[in-house]
Amino acid sequence: MQHTPRPAFRAGFDFLGPAMLMAVLVFAPLVMGGNRPLPLLALELAALLLLAHILHRPAFREHLPAAFLAALGLFALLPLAQLVPLPESAWAALPGRESDAQLLTALLGDGAAGNRSFSLVPYATEAAWLTLLPPLAVFLLAVGLPDRQLRQAVYVFLGVAAFQAVLGLAQYGTGSVAVVLHGPEFATQNARGTYASYDHLAGLLEMALPVTLAMLAYHWHGVHRQARRYHGRGLRARFARFFTQEAGINRTLVFGALSLAILLGLIFTRSRSGIALAMLGILLAALLFARRLGGRVSGITSVLGVLGIALAVEIGLAPVMERFGMDATQDARWSIFAGSLQAIREFLPLGSGVGTYPEIFRRFQPGEVSGIFINHAHNDYLEWLVETGLVGGALALVFLGFYAWGWRRVWKKNEWNALRFMQAGAGISLLLLMLHGLVDFNLHIPANAIYFAFLAAVFLHRQENKPARARHTPKPGRRPEPLRHPAPATPPNPFEQ
Repeated sequence: MQHTPRPAFRAGFDFLGPAMLMAVLVFAPLVMGGNRPLPLLALELAALLLLAHILHRPAFREHLPAAFLAALGLFALLPLAQLVPLPESAWAALPGRESDAQLLTALLGDGAAGNRSFSLVPYATEAAWLTLLPPLAVFLLAVGLPDRQLRQAVYVFLGVAAFQAVLGLAQYGTGSVAVVLHGPEFATQNARGTYASYDHLAGLLEMALPVTLAMLAYHWHGVHRQARRYHGRGLRARFARFFTQEAGINRTLVFGALSLAILLGLIFTRSRSGIALAMLGILLAALLFARRLGGRVSGITSVLGVLGIALAVEIGLAPVMERFGMDATQDARWSIFAGSLQAIREFLPLGSGVGTYPEIFRRFQPGEVSGIFINHAHNDYLEWLVETGLVGGALALVFLGFYAWGWRRVWKKNEWNALRFMQAGAGISLLLLMLHGLVDFNLHIPANAIYFAFLAAVFLHRQENKPARARHTPKPGRRPEPLRHPAPATPPNPFEQ
């Protein structure tokens, strides 16, 4: 008698990875967006489990080119390289490393004058590397998932975004976020969800909105496609048309409601940048999906209709942004930008070390923001250049090039199934958060960094090839039969599905 426990074990192991991924997607924002020691520790431990699963089953190699994997490896190893000890003479020759012990003590505290690693603040660089593990593990696991499991993970992401949006609307309506875990000191007129800042909730929702609009377009297109398949007048055709249209309309209504909830939640964060990027996302989604809503015959009509709706929404959101938005010149961002540019010039071409910005910026802090601890530059790119110099700038340009290459891969495919719509929406989402990075630090919030990495995996995922149809091969010695026109296919019976 043969026992076959190994296939069952493999099936359970294959299920474990997607289950852990979905658990990370759900847990990531629940405690201040993961931007606190304990939830961040939990995410890092989960990342180790995900990486162990990935090493056992490295499916990501089939979806990503070797050049991208090389750039990703350099990105992951860069903080570790900055922790390598250097000879004192080599360290003193680096830009921004003055040999005066008193200056180092004033900058980094007691005992720091003896530090000779490349990074000016080694413990901060080590912590920053550990923070990179969750988004890296999520990306590598998600990009290698089968199509069906990746779609399920996208639905989980949209469910998390909808929950955060509804929670934010409740907070705006009550004028307090104490209903979560924040406490009365966070009483506000902004929707925040479970994040500490309304801008970071806006970052999540602006990533979710294009994907939701993509699924709304897909199911709306499916209603028209199914209706055309059952064009007969018989009783069977009428029943089939009714049930297929009803199912499609129900799914369309669900994603329409999700889109509206996410948009309203984003508006009531009162984030000026978030509202502006939502307007851009709606316009890009309309341009991208309009031709696919009504078929070839009504293509121009669909484009004009969808663009008209999108422009109407844009016009309606403009006064909302003026009313809720804060004047960007009233905050301290411009002063912080000026100090960051000075720090970039000081540490070119290699930077000060990943994660060192909060410590080293005190040396360049302008008088307009004196007495305030600045933990981030409110510009992800300036902060990255301060910490990594030209090496980090070159890596950013490489990943931007692969983003453009991803659009070429998505766009050239003729068949636009559900996952293709998701990929196009994810591409818009990535663009919106990259633009938001010009005025905020969403990529330094663990939950949003995880979601950004997840959507990047969706965008760069290579869909499974459908099995080719078996072809008739004539036997040797026989003349091939002439080609015949196939009989028209009978529409499937919806009651048998």
